[in-house]
Amino acid sequence: MNEREKQILKILRSNPLIQQFDIGDILQISRSRVAAHIMDLMRKGLIKGKGYILTEQDYCVAFGAINMDIRGTADIHYPQSASNPGSIHCSAGGVARNVAHNLALLGRDVHLISAVGDDFYGETLLEQTRVAGVNVESCLRLHGHNTSTYLSVANQQEETVLAINDTHILQQLTPQLLNNSRDLVLHAGVVVADCNLTEEALEWIFTMAGHLPVFVDTVSEFKADKIRPWLSRIHTLKPTLKELQILWGQPIRREADKFAAVASLHEQGVQRIFVCLDDDSVFCSKREGEQHLIASPDHQVVDRFGADDAFMAGLVYSFMDGGDFRECAHFAMACAAISRASVSVNNPALSAENALSLLQASLT
Repeated sequence: MNEREKQILKILRSNPLIQQFDIGDILQISRSRVAAHIMDLMRKGLIKGKGYILTEQDYCVAFGAINMDIRGTADIHYPQSASNPGSIHCSAGGVARNVAHNLALLGRDVHLISAVGDDFYGETLLEQTRVAGVNVESCLRLHGHNTSTYLSVANQQEETVLAINDTHILQQLTPQLLNNSRDLVLHAGVVVADCNLTEEALEWIFTMAGHLPVFVDTVSEFKADKIRPWLSRIHTLKPTLKELQILWGQPIRREADKFAAVASLHEQGVQRIFVCLDDDSVFCSKREGEQHLIASPDHQVVDRFGADDAFMAGLVYSFMDGGDFRECAHFAMACAAISRASVSVNNPALSAENALSLLQASLT
């Protein structure tokens, strides 16, 4: 493979759907020369499928919510129904978007598939996510619909008092529209899905993913049940204890119940389960029997919001990097700890190098 072909492959990794004349503009060569190089790469087996999908399965596709997070913190311990003094902060959010953003910070090629409205929030979110390094070419802009919005109110102790998540636009993300991303999914290394999606969208994802590893974030106890029909197809599941309880179908009142719930999901096919606990620790369980309770590394805590999404990104990154079960868990814990050290939902200091350094320091 010559140097020009290497340059074209690098461009296609970041944007498999790019047009030939755009590649020519980047490399300052003619479109016909680009076409000739691409034909050579296809003959060599380095490119296959529509949209210049690369043979190497080294990218991730994340499906789910992209929304504007509006977070208010009251200056009093018990906010009242009247207007309360406090602070309000807006930022790009959404579980799938946050996971994708964190994966980009870690240096992984990642595509986000979601939907936004043809409005200011949608335009802002796509631009911020694109700048972060996430490929958003497959995100849909739907006229006449509002971009998803997450609104939360916290008290003086930063405990969430009320949260409302308007993700109605994701109901428009139908299998018919998702079919446009079929080739992108078929050649991915990992697929990530959050339960903000509809049952029909989740069915499409699992059908298209086939034997690809699918990582699932249950999002909330109100949405976790959507994933129940697909437990046999899930490689990695990341619930909270309450969401685990929903999937098990019985109350979890004691430690033995937690073990029984996890065992039940393994019996139904889930390969790896990471249960996020209230003290920032994670109970990790593998279907083959390996289990660990891992505490968060000793690190500064500024804001816990979004740390679970960094944890999921760490799991995906380490898995695609060839890490074993325990290595994936520890690396993900380091990513979550770095996330908690920033007021930003996606800490710009997150990187594979910084996560490994924190991990090494915590283990010595």
